[in-house]
Amino acid sequence: MKQAISEITIRHIGQKSLEEFAGTLGINASRQMVWFWKEGKQEPSFDTLSKVINSPTATPEAKAWAAECMEVRYGVRVGPAEPTFDQELERRR
Repeated sequence: MKQAISEITIRHIGQKSLEEFAGTLGINASRQMVWFWKEGKQEPSFDTLSKVINSPTATPEAKAWAAECMEVRYGVRVGPAEPTFDQELERRR
C-alpha cells in the first residue's frame, strides 16, 4: 500500500521540531508549511520537492524525504542529484 505524504513527512521529521525540519530543506519553508504536510492538509508541489532535491543546502535526509514524496505523489523516481559545476570543482580541491 502506498504511503501518504503525511506518513512520510512524520517519519522523516522524527524527533525534530517543525522549525528544525523546515530548516533542513534548503528552501524557504515555514513551520506552518511543514505542519500542513504532516497533517495531510496539503501536499508539497512538484516545484517544492524539486527545489529541495536540487538545493545545495538541503540535508541528505531532507533530499531523501523529497525524493520519496516525489515518487509517491508523482510516480517519479529521483536518484541522487547531479552535482553542480561549483560543487564538483569544490569536491576536487
